[in-house]
Amino acid sequence: MALKYNVEYNNTAKIGNREFKFRPWTTKNEKDYLIAVEAEEEITDDMLFNILIAPCLEDPDVSLTTNEQKMLMIEIRKKSLGSTFPMRYICRQCKQVNDLDVELDKIIKFKPDNFHDVEVENMVFSFGPIPTQRLRDKLKEQGTNVDYAFTNFLLHIQSIEVDRNVEDSFTYDELTDFVENLPTYIFDEVYKEFQSMKSSLDFELKTYCAVCNTENDVEFDHIPNFLWT
Repeated sequence: MALKYNVEYNNTAKIGNREFKFRPWTTKNEKDYLIAVEAEEEITDDMLFNILIAPCLEDPDVSLTTNEQKMLMIEIRKKSLGSTFPMRYICRQCKQVNDLDVELDKIIKFKPDNFHDVEVENMVFSFGPIPTQRLRDKLKEQGTNVDYAFTNFLLHIQSIEVDRNVEDSFTYDELTDFVENLPTYIFDEVYKEFQSMKSSLDFELKTYCAVCNTENDVEFDHIPNFLWT
């Protein structure tokens, strides 16, 4: 019998209204990540997805926002390397160094996407997640921030109702033409509401100095000691 280790996707991560079946990281994932770190000046979100997220998903052909990717990677990390991480900070009052282990769940402030309908005059715009990674890849083709924002807006539109007639089988070009011909006051109102639907993710911690007991607010651009070094 051939030597084989059977990997099972027996963990579930619930992010907003979506559920993902996944497995922990393997030795190959760790090796591929460390090779990328050694070879690249910067590890991009796409690289992290291809190395540490997609291989771990039972269904890797999923469309994920940046914040959903981060939340999913946190869930995979918790099952792979543990739910805590070591950190060090300097107290703002007594300037003493504090070392502590922090629970990941205690620093995460996550608000999931809140897609809903937007009604303006005789039209109703229905928004939802970008359905496939192939469509999300269309964002990478955009050369300017304006094009990126406009394309992102279009890709989230699931249907448009005009005078009680619902259209949901349009092509991308048809949708582009429709939206570009809207009066600007209608577009601006719908776009502003769409912006409010986006998810948000912040990392912050309230902790007390072990020396003087002063409360310290610690904010993170990224979680320290999150992966292998």
